[in-house]
Amino acid sequence: MTLRWRLTLSYAALLALTLLTAGFLSYQGIRQTLHANLDTALKAAAITAAHVEARPDIEPTPDAAEVLDMINNQNPIRITIFNADGRVRDRGPSRVGFTPKEGAQTSQHERVFMHPIPGGWVQASQSDAELIASLRRTRWQHALLLPGVLIVSMLIGYSLANRALRPIDQVSAVAARIARSGQPGERVPVVPGTDELAQLTRTINDMLAQLDIQLAHERLFAHASAHELRTPISVIRAAASLALEHDRAPDEYRHALTQIRAVSEDMSDLTDRLLCLARSAHPRHPAPVNLADVALMVTELHATEAGARQVKLTVTAGDAATTGDLNALILAAGNLVQNAVRHAPADSTVQIWSHASDGYAWFTVQDAGPGIPAADITRLLRPFERGTSSPAGAGLGLALVRTVVDAHGGTLDFQTPTAGGLRVTISLPTAVRT
Repeated sequence: MTLRWRLTLSYAALLALTLLTAGFLSYQGIRQTLHANLDTALKAAAITAAHVEARPDIEPTPDAAEVLDMINNQNPIRITIFNADGRVRDRGPSRVGFTPKEGAQTSQHERVFMHPIPGGWVQASQSDAELIASLRRTRWQHALLLPGVLIVSMLIGYSLANRALRPIDQVSAVAARIARSGQPGERVPVVPGTDELAQLTRTINDMLAQLDIQLAHERLFAHASAHELRTPISVIRAAASLALEHDRAPDEYRHALTQIRAVSEDMSDLTDRLLCLARSAHPRHPAPVNLADVALMVTELHATEAGARQVKLTVTAGDAATTGDLNALILAAGNLVQNAVRHAPADSTVQIWSHASDGYAWFTVQDAGPGIPAADITRLLRPFERGTSSPAGAGLGLALVRTVVDAHGGTLDFQTPTAGGLRVTISLPTAVRT
């Protein structure tokens, strides 16, 4: 059974229960009202007759009494006067007999009201056939109205459910087409308004847009990776082919193998960086991390290279607690320090420090090198893009840093101090990421 019919039948069942309850309460109210109105009329007639009986001075003549009895017998409300022992004293005859009980009661399809008087009783009675007929008509009206209302409500309910669920059908159709084609370029028609379905369609479109961007980045990354790996593979094949063309001296073979080993090491380093870049998009072991520890670790890791280049490293490790993948953060921070060391002039200083403020943990690296033109920053954050001042390298360092920072919900900022050089800052939220 479809969701539309489940919703429609649920609405119909709820409406049927509501109508049955309302109909029962309405019927009981009508029944009580009709009985109350009849009892009120009978009581008034009985009290009026009792007042007449209490006035012997207005006792009618026998002829008048006979006429009054005829009128009484034709009146819907029949009045009968009884003695205390139950014998008819005046008017009558009674249609239901004598019952010495004050108040209203039902007897032999008649509604009866008994009113005591001195030395007897006044009985007012009327047939309840009209009352019963009115109640029967009410029951039939309710019985005939309920199915009609349910049928109309089911049609309206199904129409509303169909209209409400149409955007979900569109989402399903788009998702099915994307699953078949593998291309999330299509978008779901946006439902107007601000309700849940409108928010759903907008969220689905935002998700598809992000998938488009992600797939485009992955395709570009795959193409660029293949291009970067093609060159060293071609060099290895060419060196091996030349060495195998004819017999050569041992030194020539040694030279070819040395060249192949060097290119293989570069290719191994490139593949390692590619794996790091792919893994850094999703931190594997988020845990409490202090960027002060990261600053001390990367300083220790790159101290030897800095010494070889005659570059001094200074570190100010202020407390900067955050949450994330320690290894990924060390990898990102290490790339920044390594870039700073490689671009810093000899006898200069690379400053590294960490601190926390304004709800963020900060890690900063500043060097005295040539810096990066502002127009090139966006380009250099993409994989395999190299700076004009350093064409060597795979061009993955800053792309890896940006990927790690994005995965941790942080930001990456580049500044050029007035004194020269480049200052790169990572800011991460101090709140624990769930």
